[in-house]
Amino acid sequence: MKTSDMFRRVENLTEKLKDSTTGSFLRVDFNSFSEAEKALFRKGDEVSEEYYRTGNTELLVKNDDLIYRNIELMWKRITELYCYTVPMSICGATGLNYEIVNYFLKLHFLNFETDLFECVGNLLKWEESDRQEFLSDLKKNGPVLFRIPRGFNDYDNKTLNETKNSEETR
Repeated sequence: MKTSDMFRRVENLTEKLKDSTTGSFLRVDFNSFSEAEKALFRKGDEVSEEYYRTGNTELLVKNDDLIYRNIELMWKRITELYCYTVPMSICGATGLNYEIVNYFLKLHFLNFETDLFECVGNLLKWEESDRQEFLSDLKKNGPVLFRIPRGFNDYDNKTLNETKNSEETR
């Protein structure tokens, strides 16, 4: 086969494999869930439809366990997908042992989730005016993302504040 023919075939395959959903939401196949999980989602859909029809917020309060269970189930599935694909990708690219990479991914991922929930807990303590001010600043300046140094926590923060107000720094 000529090089030009091979090139054309590769281009055709590339075009056929092109992802038309790029930039859209992740889709999870409903059929991949068990019958019990599907029933849970259907019940959640019924509650949602009833709420949108009536606007009755008591319905949401009464079914909050069901709503949270649906969210928990989706979160679990997406976490499983992430924690499966990332180590596989890293192993494929580097040739490292899957078990080792998987261990470190889960270690860091679970610590990330813990840190995130701690952050959310702190955000819940903010006044609404503080949240709006932060959001306004975020929209105006864009996100400033940086890596938080390891070991930086409340203990370190208190130590830094004590140093800032000490006699030596004046």
